[in-house]
Amino acid sequence: MNAERTTLIGAGVSRPDAVEKVRGEARYVDDLAFPGMLHAAVVRSPHPHAKILGIDPSAALEDPDVFCTATHNDVPGANIVHVIYDDQPALAHDVVRYVGEPVALVAAATRRAAKQAAAKVVVDYEQLPVVSDPRDALQPDAPIIVADPAAAEGGGNLFNKMVMRKGDIEQGFAEADVIVEAEYETGYQEHAYIEPQGAIAVPDDLGSLTVYATMQCPFYVQNAVAKVMGLPLSKVRVIHTATGGAFGGKEDVPSLIGSLAAILAAKTRRPVKLVLDRGEDVLTTSKRHPSRVRFRTGAKADGTLTAIEADVVLDAGAYQTLSSAVLWRSLCTAAGPYRIPHVKIDAKSVATNTVPNGAFRGFGSPQVIFPHESQMDLLAERLGIDRAEIRRRNLLRPGDATSTAQIVVDSVGVSETLERAVEMAEWDQRLARVETFNAEQT
Repeated sequence: MNAERTTLIGAGVSRPDAVEKVRGEARYVDDLAFPGMLHAAVVRSPHPHAKILGIDPSAALEDPDVFCTATHNDVPGANIVHVIYDDQPALAHDVVRYVGEPVALVAAATRRAAKQAAAKVVVDYEQLPVVSDPRDALQPDAPIIVADPAAAEGGGNLFNKMVMRKGDIEQGFAEADVIVEAEYETGYQEHAYIEPQGAIAVPDDLGSLTVYATMQCPFYVQNAVAKVMGLPLSKVRVIHTATGGAFGGKEDVPSLIGSLAAILAAKTRRPVKLVLDRGEDVLTTSKRHPSRVRFRTGAKADGTLTAIEADVVLDAGAYQTLSSAVLWRSLCTAAGPYRIPHVKIDAKSVATNTVPNGAFRGFGSPQVIFPHESQMDLLAERLGIDRAEIRRRNLLRPGDATSTAQIVVDSVGVSETLERAVEMAEWDQRLARVETFNAEQT
């Protein structure tokens, strides 16, 4: 955090990939084809929680365009999609934990044939109790959703618990002249990238595999595919194709997509393309973590913050993916860019029978910034202080310590940002117009 500037700031910078995209020359994963390539489709669970009693692919195999089907028995290595934890199977083998979870695969000569055949695969299920709300999942009598107890650091359905402590929270609230408390919720958010998830796995005669995919994290994909294939990293090559949007949605999910394509490539010894259609992508891929957050904030009569207490619960979905990293970011940003002497924050990520949630721009911060800034507005209203002014009085300055004890040295742009926003929004003039309008209505 120092104030050194680069010569790029304020300068026009050409985007290297702009020309090829404008000309339509960029090669996305679905633009690629290889000799003998097959197309894949995924057989997915229609249930949020159920035992798998049996899988019968015989009807699908009657189509002459269908090359093969695959289940967990066809995974050549470990049936695990490695991200941070090893709790998510590539193909469910005993229990499905969310609607859309992959159960089996079909490889066929065309995408349409693969899709039609996948619909003919018969899976026998025994439905299990469903938990879709993290608050219910934390109850002592809640059904256990977690696939691998090692992934639930807090036991039961509690994937992760993280805490932040600074000062003495009781003293902080005792010093407050006013305390505001409220509960906030945020829901799912779809990334809505233009290009859906997709990958092509291409085996060679030497036992190596090349994966072409739309992604953000090639080494995530390499590690995951190597584990599923039972190969050393040196035998898995990953090529990052042009990516048509991601926004976090192509950090963790491509590890699963690449692994599924690789399983079929290993079985068929032919290139296999798996590209999701839009509905399938929206239904089955990661979202922004829904959150339930309770905030309690104390301040003196002049608006100076004395204490903040927060309880943050993120809905992780059925598997860990990146939830521990997202939760850590929520924890670290929950207190905002303010000087607060007394802080107590508890943060939890919880398993539910819903689609696994992962990276999304902001990475856990929006879920806590929205409540914290709402608390600042409530304090301003209670104290009769302008909303911009109460922030001015509490923003971090050079030499201050954040709530995580980081000393900000000489670059703290938040005050400058606030003043610029006030200026651009014509804040004072808008407030005056609002007051005039309200007065005219009485």
